[in-house]
Amino acid sequence: MALLEVKELVTYFPHDKGRVQVVDHVSFTVNERECFGIIGESGCGKSMTATSIMRYTNEVGARIAGGEILFEGRDVLSFNKKQLQDYRGGEVSMIMQNPMSALDPLFTVGDQLIETIRRHTGANKKEAYRKAEEIFTFLGIPTDRMKAYPFELSGGMLQRIAGGIAIGADPKLIIADEPTTALDATVQLQYMQLLKKIQRQTKAAILLISHDIRVIQMMCSRIAVMYAGQIVEEGKTEDIMNKPIHPYTKALLSAANPHAVKVDRISTINGQPPFLLNPASTCRFTDRCEHCTKKCLERNTQMYVGSSIEHLHRCILMAEENEKNEENAADRADERSSEDPGTEERKAAV
Repeated sequence: MALLEVKELVTYFPHDKGRVQVVDHVSFTVNERECFGIIGESGCGKSMTATSIMRYTNEVGARIAGGEILFEGRDVLSFNKKQLQDYRGGEVSMIMQNPMSALDPLFTVGDQLIETIRRHTGANKKEAYRKAEEIFTFLGIPTDRMKAYPFELSGGMLQRIAGGIAIGADPKLIIADEPTTALDATVQLQYMQLLKKIQRQTKAAILLISHDIRVIQMMCSRIAVMYAGQIVEEGKTEDIMNKPIHPYTKALLSAANPHAVKVDRISTINGQPPFLLNPASTCRFTDRCEHCTKKCLERNTQMYVGSSIEHLHRCILMAEENEKNEENAADRADERSSEDPGTEERKAAV
């Protein structure tokens, strides 16, 4: 069952010459108890999508221009101030990519966790303190560190505490925005194992945002690939990893993991994502795509069905190739069905 539904979401930053459209008609769903991943290089719109879902856009100077964000069927964009306060932290919580800037340096980490628990559960101070101790124990952090200030703790410990604050009010959805960016490889693995443990314990759904394919592959059952403010491919993790369709997805996998696709050497993606000031409706990967043709520069893009109804992509060339393959398969089937009637009778007799 769908817990979160994002439909045709459009978010932009105002500009003297128009709009910088950082999220452009983005649609996806996150089901109950599911871990759904959004992957793409820096600047593709992943974090702004999460910011829009939490309705933090005003705080960063952005605007939501269209679309819907439905949480359990309720329209998040129509929430009043009270509903928004209950939604943030209570029903949906967010783990920021930089815990040092997300935590208040003037209060101990324990006080910040206790405040979250009391605000969203109605617990008194003693009950909230007891639950905070349980969360610290669950995270593998000594409870005496509750009295520490953020600047007294390591990056790995701060990231675990940020995760603890996120689950303090037992939310139904946790948005983890680049949670391993500031961690070294060993601590990254430990943190991913912690996130899995949190999901098993709380039964919450997770929306995981990352540019690290290994992290997404380890955690998620479904993936959306973002580029230049748009989702260019979406599907089950095994389909995206083993049968990528969009040229950007293939390039991303090849650059990150040479074993993900058949290549002789590790490749790079030349160039940079486009500046999204009044973006075109045609393919936005054309300047960096080795398969680009005239059609890609002239025709508007849309999401096409790939290898299955659950595997979608935004590539005109791949859609046409798939259509030709289906037509050829249909022709071969017609040829077989129009065999000599006598042949069919002999087969039946045998």
